[in-house]
Amino acid sequence: MPAFLANVGANAGHRARSPIFPDGSFVLYPIPEARPWTPPMRRWPDAWGERAVHLDPDLGGDPPTYGDNCRTAGRAFSLRRAEPGDVIFFIARLHPHPRDGGSPGFFLVGSLSVAEVRADLTTDPGSGWWDANAHVRRARAGAPWDSFWVFRGDGRSRLFDRAVPFRREEADRVFARTWEWREGRSELQTIGSYTRAVRRLTGRAERRLRDLCT
Repeated sequence: MPAFLANVGANAGHRARSPIFPDGSFVLYPIPEARPWTPPMRRWPDAWGERAVHLDPDLGGDPPTYGDNCRTAGRAFSLRRAEPGDVIFFIARLHPHPRDGGSPGFFLVGSLSVAEVRADLTTDPGSGWWDANAHVRRARAGAPWDSFWVFRGDGRSRLFDRAVPFRREEADRVFARTWEWREGRSELQTIGSYTRAVRRLTGRAERRLRDLCT
């Protein structure tokens, strides 16, 4: 089955930094919402104080979910092809504490095994498994129902106990050395650029990505 690679969590443009610890454990901070906090939106005081946050994916939810603007945001167009049985893998930028040394990097942090899809939500669908998803919460707080999609994960979906490094070595292995590593651009910048849009992987690329996470 196809796999998808989605870049999530706080990034270089945010003041909060998702931390990674020497043993490989980590905390994935969500991005902040542009809208003021209004129920049923969420807060994440450790990272964002009283600001509303967009906790997506929510791999600890019951059920786990992930949402994206697959109809209106070019970065997510490939997810319109996701079906039950496919897996969405999540990559995130993590930062070691200065006392631990090292530099920020990209890591594979979790996966959602798709069990069900609600596509093109333009009105409130009523109560259901999607209730806790960040896109639904935001829309119910007054934002538009702008044709976003929500994916329900099955019991195999999880946030990893330890982050899996995704460096040039891993990128070349998964994508068969098709990425261009330009002089003058850092490894971090290159990986961030190539994963800005959700990538759909099949065949050897899909198998190699899965192998990294097992």
